[in-house]
Amino acid sequence: MGGTRLRPVHCRVRVMVLVVGGLLLLGAGVEAQQLPRIEGPLTLEQAVDLARQKSLRVKAAVADSQAMDSMRREALAPFWPQASANGYFNDQRMAPNVYSSAGNTMARNFQVFNSDQTRDANLTAMYSLFSGGRDYYGYKAAARRAEAGREMLRSAEVDVAMQARLDYIAALREAENLRVTSDLLRDVVERLRVTREMFEAGRVPRFYFLRDEAERANVIQMQAMAQSRAEQALVSLKTTLGVDLSSSITLADRLEYAPVTVSIEEGIRDASERQPEIKAAIKQREAAQAEVRAAYGNYFPQVSVGYMYDWALMRNRAWESQADNMRMRTDSAEGYSVGVVVTLPIFDGFMRENALNTAKAKLDRAGQAEGLVRQQIAKEVNQAALMLTAAEKGVEASRKGLEQAEEEFRVVKERFESGRGIQLEILDAQVVVTRARFNAVNALAEYGSALAMWLRATGRVR
Repeated sequence: MGGTRLRPVHCRVRVMVLVVGGLLLLGAGVEAQQLPRIEGPLTLEQAVDLARQKSLRVKAAVADSQAMDSMRREALAPFWPQASANGYFNDQRMAPNVYSSAGNTMARNFQVFNSDQTRDANLTAMYSLFSGGRDYYGYKAAARRAEAGREMLRSAEVDVAMQARLDYIAALREAENLRVTSDLLRDVVERLRVTREMFEAGRVPRFYFLRDEAERANVIQMQAMAQSRAEQALVSLKTTLGVDLSSSITLADRLEYAPVTVSIEEGIRDASERQPEIKAAIKQREAAQAEVRAAYGNYFPQVSVGYMYDWALMRNRAWESQADNMRMRTDSAEGYSVGVVVTLPIFDGFMRENALNTAKAKLDRAGQAEGLVRQQIAKEVNQAALMLTAAEKGVEASRKGLEQAEEEFRVVKERFESGRGIQLEILDAQVVVTRARFNAVNALAEYGSALAMWLRATGRVR
């Protein structure tokens, strides 16, 4: 009963040990995956390169590509001789047997105890001479899938490069918006100072002063929100780059407008030649074609040549109780054989037929997938081109709008400071110029994002 009570406790201890060990291993794994930390200014192109190197998505794609390449090397195994070694030892002891013998005078009984020992070792080697093309096309399919894996790695790099550009531009947008808000707060504080002086001098009513104070409070709140958005944008950028979130980085670039000429026809042609997703789809289709050819090979005989060497040692002991003596006999043998093995399948439960139909269905699916990829890429090229054209117009319009708003604000400010204008005019002009500055920043950011989408659609990193 004591043993019965202690057994559950023992099991719980074992479970606790396993859990603790698992947690320790998990902790070690987490520590091994610690993200790098970077410091200092960072340009857009540096961010793109860093994302391609450190991004977890790219690292996962690298692992997938390596696995597919290992499968390619595995498919080379049938082209090499297959060798194996086997051996066994057998010790057999027989129960005593009683024998009876009748002589001329009287009958005799005796017992025989047998002990047999057998040792055997053999070496076998086989080499395939003909497999109906299964080995060749099996390797070809694996090689094409390995090439597809490398193209998917490039596709991951292109996607990560685009995302790094988008996040970097978003961070620039929020940083520029924060700067505009800070400039607005500076102007509001300066206007409040002027209004206070004019109020104290009796040139404007107290309502103007109170209104400017309320405006300052609103802009302070805007600045706090802009600061939060800027910090959040940096967190998103660091996540895309695959670096530690505590990294202290600064954005070395500014939002700029560098017009480019785009053509939908040229973009689609470039995408067909450069887009890794299209190349990967082509390789997958070629792999499916090779698998169909390999499936046809199941209908052909398989021819192999083989060699076998065998060595055996046998020992037998026998003790005769009547004669009271022990007999031992040892025999050994060795030899080899060489031959050709021909295997011709006759009926396998329709396995070959079903395997062929499956391979054909996969080929049809791969062809459809290639068509869908080409269609999707063409759609992305068209959308990116339209977005880029619209963004260019937006940049030009926002520039003109900003110039007009700043000139209007300058005129209204001079009128107000000279006592010829009213506060409502300068407040309205301030709102207009601030909105124009935000529009200019957003227009540049939209253009940069559209350019990143165009690079992604045409399969380019930069």
